Amino acid sequence: MKLENLAAVQTPETDVIGYLTWYSIGEHTVSREALRQKLINAGLEEKYLPNEIRPSDAFRRATKEVESSKKIENGQRNFLVREVYADKTMIQRNIVVEEVDQQGKRLWYDPAAATMFLEKEINHFSFSATSQETEVLAKEAERLFNIYRTTYPAQAVRVMVANIIKSMAATPVRPTGGVYFIPASHTDTLFKLVSFLNSLDKGEGFKVPLINTAENRGMVSKKLREHIENLLYQCRTGIEGEVRKGELKAIIEDARRVIGDYKEYKSLVTGDVAMLDGYVDSLKNHVAELLNRL
Repeated sequence: MKLENLAAVQTPETDVIGYLTWYSIGEHTVSREALRQKLINAGLEEKYLPNEIRPSDAFRRATKEVESSKKIENGQRNFLVREVYADKTMIQRNIVVEEVDQQGKRLWYDPAAATMFLEKEINHFSFSATSQETEVLAKEAERLFNIYRTTYPAQAVRVMVANIIKSMAATPVRPTGGVYFIPASHTDTLFKLVSFLNSLDKGEGFKVPLINTAENRGMVSKKLREHIENLLYQCRTGIEGEVRKGELKAIIEDARRVIGDYKEYKSLVTGDVAMLDGYVDSLKNHVAELLNRL
């Protein structure tokens, strides 16, 4: 489908069936308070905020990011991070040095080239190192921890925005994702979301209103049908194959959302109502079967 063939208007009019929207969020970090304030300023609810940042997650993320490799004479030296111990009070992770001697066909390990600890009660990062190389890495992990324990990465913001998009009865327009159709009934929330996205340091959001034409309504019908067909396929895979519980729950959640959103599309779809009604009924049956597998 070529987006340029769709009939769009530059300013909202009364006969708008919905909007095409897309966005991007570049790599950056943002504190919970700053993110909360940006949501409030845009008129969005705080319920969309990601979960509170857990120091243990920040510790694991920071230590994992210092894994690296370097070329050495006759081979390669790898710096790996492995978790050694964790309980309610502390976490221990070690930097493991692995040297690969390609000429001598030998492998050597130092399992505790650096030892890093998180004391959970006071959020204190400490370490000891046996070499300058691993001391540099441990110090970098400590620096990253102090950043990550108070800020969200871009991926957490992307997940949050994706959840807001889903709450607006969104239908993917491109097979690879990234562009969505939002029914006009969610105009207010969409405008707020775009405002929020454009307030991010490395974020931007766009919306293009679609007027009520046969071609635009046909596009909505086609994309909704394809989206439901894809969900039906996922449901059948979950029923017939070995799918992990977490994946099953995600399929059920998406299917339930589409079933609930379908009422907002019945007045927009053209020519496919009977077929789509049947698809939605099949989705309901598949969800019931999937629930029995949990």
